[in-house]
Amino acid sequence: MAVKAWFKDRLNDPWLRKARQEQFRSRAAYKLEEINRKYNLLKPGMKVLDLGAAPGSWTQMALSCLKGKGLVVGIDLLPIDPIEGAVLIRGDIRSEESQRLIADAVKGQFDIILSDMAPDTTGIHHADTSNSAALVQLAIDLCDRWLKPGGSFVAKVFEGAEYKELHAHAKRLFEFAKSVNPEASLSRSREVYLVGTGFRKKQG
Repeated sequence: MAVKAWFKDRLNDPWLRKARQEQFRSRAAYKLEEINRKYNLLKPGMKVLDLGAAPGSWTQMALSCLKGKGLVVGIDLLPIDPIEGAVLIRGDIRSEESQRLIADAVKGQFDIILSDMAPDTTGIHHADTSNSAALVQLAIDLCDRWLKPGGSFVAKVFEGAEYKELHAHAKRLFEFAKSVNPEASLSRSREVYLVGTGFRKKQG
């Protein structure tokens, strides 16, 4: 019955139908579109780092917002089919090789870091939220190396006991930090998106 309900949800999903019509690789593109519409994060000429980029819908949406001017670098442990205009890397963001490839592509720092990374779920709530928080913390830690002063940040996180501290940490690092629950998120999902703007670069 659960499988039948899943297929029914997929068939009746307007975001999925829209993604197919507009040739985005997943419905997740519209989560980023809504966040960008609210906070005007993505502009032509920007350099964008997309963490957990597979299958590529956020990379596609970012490229659309840049209107052919700028750079999008996407990285994931999983393979990503080529996307015209994007630099795509298969690898672990923590590895020296992946960081070298990113450095070669960006020649500097990014204006915004996006993360739609998610852990393999176990069905155990506290384990899933803890693993999700660890990925968000990884993305936040990367800001010091890869994000320009004044830059922006968007990361998916599963709400749990860890989220309060993550949000507090983001408020210390960014001039503005906010939780967003896009309309395109599934109603049963516990995910929210942590948005930060005005990155306060550490001195020294």
